[in-house]
Amino acid sequence: MIGRAVSSVLKQSFSDWELIVVDDGSTDGTRARLDGLDPRIRYIEQSNQGVYAARNTGLKAAHGRFITFLDSDDEWLPHFLALTTAFLRAHPDRHWVTTEFVEDLGDGSPPILHDRHDIGVLYCGFARAIRSRALLLPTGVKDDYLRVYERKRIVGDWGRDVVESIGLPDAMLYQGKLFAHMRWGYLNWLPVTLCTREAIDQIGPFATHTRSAADYHFLARLARAFPASMIAVPSAIKYERAAGNQPLAQAHLATGSGGYRFEVNKLGFFDELFAGPDCTDEETLRLRRHYCLAVAHRALALGLRVEAIGYLRQAAAWQRGLWVAWPRLVLAELAPGDTAAGCLYRGWIRASDVLERLFTGRLSLLTATRKLLHRAMKPSAPQYAAPCNGQTVTDVALAKLQQSRVR
Repeated sequence: MIGRAVSSVLKQSFSDWELIVVDDGSTDGTRARLDGLDPRIRYIEQSNQGVYAARNTGLKAAHGRFITFLDSDDEWLPHFLALTTAFLRAHPDRHWVTTEFVEDLGDGSPPILHDRHDIGVLYCGFARAIRSRALLLPTGVKDDYLRVYERKRIVGDWGRDVVESIGLPDAMLYQGKLFAHMRWGYLNWLPVTLCTREAIDQIGPFATHTRSAADYHFLARLARAFPASMIAVPSAIKYERAAGNQPLAQAHLATGSGGYRFEVNKLGFFDELFAGPDCTDEETLRLRRHYCLAVAHRALALGLRVEAIGYLRQAAAWQRGLWVAWPRLVLAELAPGDTAAGCLYRGWIRASDVLERLFTGRLSLLTATRKLLHRAMKPSAPQYAAPCNGQTVTDVALAKLQQSRVR
């Protein structure tokens, strides 16, 4: 994966950069892959301490005025540095800027456009569940970004050449005070966020007492200290699989076996930022119950019965969106053991999903029966579609995004 990530830096149309690769105790020959590749690459090796300690090491070594981060399993699109550095150079009163990004699930499905998807689908769903009006749009407005940003305008002369070169001449710049909305979750992504050195000096380095979710804490502190600016142009691809659609050697920090710990850590940072012991805001406290439900969901799926019970007790309430904690709590309490709890819960989730799709017409009974028989007779791994006709994932992602904007 490191080759794909580093290659995306080498392909940047903006060339005045230094790339600091922090090898946090890997054993897969990273140094050999990078030696002699480009004089602008600096390689730092350290014993394994976690991603946030690695990022802090990179911060200490960085010489530049502008700083950003890239994970080894993702890639920037060629215009990212040109667009974001142009904005900060043209607006010396601003200290950070972010962009959209797309997520490639690796299964041939259309890429997901973040952060519009998160705001318009996920967080609006949270808001409806707790009867919050915080994310409602004014009458006649249909732009989901204006649920959290205060204003928008078309990208100015500072970025005109870039947006026209990628076929998005009407791209918009959104701005406003973002911190209060960060309680809904991630409103931007670290690998497409460019900061000034002054901003990082003011808010401090990454927290290192956890191995996940500290980027949420870092971005929230950034939004608390400085106004936000977001250029609505996809500038990176987040991958769920390695190059060639191969499985990742190590799961993402926020999914799979690490998903439970991620949700626990995120809840801890949410408490620190928004829902401390003195919090009396009912809406924030209801939202906290939703985060407890998310932790319990991960715990129960892994068979962590005792942990799930503790969080379900915090989540359960006779309120819309929160009553679902009660039957899960009963399941966890009555299950004869951790393994049984996990098996029963995963089966429940699969059955609920199938039933929902049957009732909504997204799945026919005949198709469901065929799939069930096929799995019973010949279990097989999912197939992953690769780009064809010489197109790269980048080409496909941008093409589909442009089509969706036209529609």
